Amino acid sequence: MKLKDLFEYAVKSLKDSKIENPQLEAIILIQEFLKIPKHKIFTQPDLEITDYQNFLDALEERVKRKPLSYIVKKKEFFGLEFYVDKGVLIPRPETEILVEKVLESLKTKENPIGLEVGVGSGCISISLLHNKKDLKMVALDISEKALQITKINAEKFNVLDRITLKNFDIMKDELESLGIEYVDFVVSNPPYIPEKDYENLQEEVKHEPKEALIAGKVGTEFYEKIVGRLKSLLKEDGFFAFEIGIGQSEQIKNILERNGFKKVKIYKDLASIDRVVIAFKI
Repeated sequence: MKLKDLFEYAVKSLKDSKIENPQLEAIILIQEFLKIPKHKIFTQPDLEITDYQNFLDALEERVKRKPLSYIVKKKEFFGLEFYVDKGVLIPRPETEILVEKVLESLKTKENPIGLEVGVGSGCISISLLHNKKDLKMVALDISEKALQITKINAEKFNVLDRITLKNFDIMKDELESLGIEYVDFVVSNPPYIPEKDYENLQEEVKHEPKEALIAGKVGTEFYEKIVGRLKSLLKEDGFFAFEIGIGQSEQIKNILERNGFKKVKIYKDLASIDRVVIAFKI
């Protein structure tokens, strides 16, 4: 089959499935599964392709609304290309703001130690480690698969010697089992979607791990637990850093203030939605 025919078939299939950027995604699938650079689609449209079954299989998965990142097994985040697979949340651009604000808050800190709750693919911890060479991280997750994927990414970016991975459930496991005395900050992009909103999520999002998305009836359950349980681990000048859901900023601010955090800052994303909260003990 000619390259242009494969491209046109892919674009039509994706468009019929209501995929937002069918041309772009068709190009990505061709590059990934046919190993043909983008320019050849337009400069050599009559190129004969004989081995294209893997491409068609991948296209069929995407047509069924499996996220593109799970199909190509990668996602760019904070200038780094992370390995991702089913079982971890796909890194999102909004979360880059969280990384940026944590790095700003650590500017004058020497040899800090951070704790991440819900490490997933490792995109937050590893981006922090990659950009601050004297930082060490302890990263927690209830999923062994998530910890395995984080380990792969930590090895890829040469930070495995500065990250400690632990299987831990913040909702019920004993803090003593962590073996941590004090940390300079706690960072988390926890589940924050209320149970009632799950059915209204995009089909692609429903392919992602439900336990990484759904918090409970209210949506703020994990923030309550993280702040309540981990504030005792923070140093005097330590801070919490959270990504938050739409309309949750006041609730999260109240949780932090009730727990003695008076210096609370809220940062917006590119859509002017409150997205990140940083709160200092003093």
